[in-house]
Amino acid sequence: MDRSVYNYSTYCDDNIIDWTQEAEAVIRDISQHVQEISLSTELSATRTESYINITTLDGKQMCVKLNAEGLQIVGDVHGAKDRDCPTNRRYETPYALLSDVCSSYVNSFGNSLVSALSKLEQKIPQEHGLSDIE
Repeated sequence: MDRSVYNYSTYCDDNIIDWTQEAEAVIRDISQHVQEISLSTELSATRTESYINITTLDGKQMCVKLNAEGLQIVGDVHGAKDRDCPTNRRYETPYALLSDVCSSYVNSFGNSLVSALSKLEQKIPQEHGLSDIE
C-alpha cells in the first residue's frame, strides 16, 4: 500500500471519519441515478470502512466498499464480499464508479444537469424582473 494511503488510513483509524455518515452522503448524492441503493445490512460498518448495496439503472447488483482508499466493488450481489481483493480497481468518487459500470448513468446525470440548468435559466429572469435574457 502506498505510504500516503497508509498515513491517511491511520488518520482515519483514529475515529475521525464516521464511515457510516460518509456512506450515507454517497447514497444521497447518487440515489437519483440508480435503481436501488442502501447501506449493507449484511456487512456491518467498521471504524475503517462501510458497505453500500447498489442496483444500477441497468439492473446490475453490486456491493461497494467505501474507505480511505476510495470506493471498490467487492461483490456482484448485495451484501456479498466475494471480490474483495487488494488489486481490485478503486474509484475516487461514486460518479467515476457509476460511469465505469453503468452506461445509463451518464444519460441520467446529463438529464438531471439539463433539468437543473433549465430551472436556473427560468429563475434568473423572474428574480430580475426580466422577460428574456438577452
